[in-house]
Amino acid sequence: MKVAPEDVSTFQNYFKESYTQIRNFSGCSDLSLHSDINEDGVILTFSRWESEAHLNSYRDSAIFKSTWAKVKPLFIAKPEAFSMQELI
Repeated sequence: MKVAPEDVSTFQNYFKESYTQIRNFSGCSDLSLHSDINEDGVILTFSRWESEAHLNSYRDSAIFKSTWAKVKPLFIAKPEAFSMQELI
């Protein structure tokens, strides 16, 4: 995700506010926030889910919708999401 460099701390604060609820959401086994070391304003959330059904349940939840409503205006580029499987 790309936000203006001056908005990274705002994004981080929103993430902190929601972290416990997201992390404790049924099926979430890991959650973290990262920043690119070479480009200011590039941030990534990483989460692990027991199943795609758990992830979709979270995406349909009130906590996702309320958090998204706060962070979406901060984006200066279209955010991307990837669902992946671990290979090794």
